[in-house]
Amino acid sequence: MRKTIGNWLLLAGLITLVACGKETANPDFEEVSDYLVLEPGKTLIYQLDSIVKTPFNDTAFTTISYQAKDVVDAEITDNLGRPSWRVFRYLRPLNSTDENAWTPNMTYLITPMRKAVEVIEENLRFQKLVFPIDQNTVWRGNSHINTTPGGPLDYLDAWEYSYSSIGESFSPFDTPFENTITVLQADEALGVQNEKPEDPDLDAYRTYSVEVYAKELGLIYKELRYWTYSARTLDNLGNPAQPFPYGRTEGGGIRLRLISHN
Repeated sequence: MRKTIGNWLLLAGLITLVACGKETANPDFEEVSDYLVLEPGKTLIYQLDSIVKTPFNDTAFTTISYQAKDVVDAEITDNLGRPSWRVFRYLRPLNSTDENAWTPNMTYLITPMRKAVEVIEENLRFQKLVFPIDQNTVWRGNSHINTTPGGPLDYLDAWEYSYSSIGESFSPFDTPFENTITVLQADEALGVQNEKPEDPDLDAYRTYSVEVYAKELGLIYKELRYWTYSARTLDNLGNPAQPFPYGRTEGGGIRLRLISHN
């Protein structure tokens, strides 16, 4: 079923789960806290590629890149009264080395629980990890989000998260990180070929989201792509016509890759 994409770009997708101590309740399974490090001053720096619509173009996207720095600030209480960790995000130009160039971008909360990890950002609550970490585990990570059909967040509806590549290495750039897990959050498409609309005269959509976590570190990679394509407008003779002679694509996305950490 075709989904309508709002203008809200999922910077919530820019989530850093940065590590913590662990409990071992069941020796047969890893705890979700094995993939968290939550302590004041913990810092992870990423390359953030933000995919946005190209100005004055109905179908094209462009990529704007930054460095993103996530810093764990302090343990606080969320609006449900649960212990949570506040994380500050800062941005600066991609190739900058000026420590004074960091500018505040956003604040979000990480709520670690014994059998789940939630992230609250922009008043949206995502269940990022659940116990047990096993390839048979499937969960609705966006179940606390209002995804009313036709609303700005309906493309988040009914995502089924699942684990894969458990214990394998993963390279955000050239350096591999050992012992990682991949969380596939969404992978849906209609009328798509090579990540583009297959036929300009047919509607299409694409929703894809994945995150990768390294043990005793946190989030090392995230990719999100979401867009809908509305078929081009034709006149009575079948020729391209206004308002969208080449069709219209709406949506956006991000890619987040770990550069360094303390």
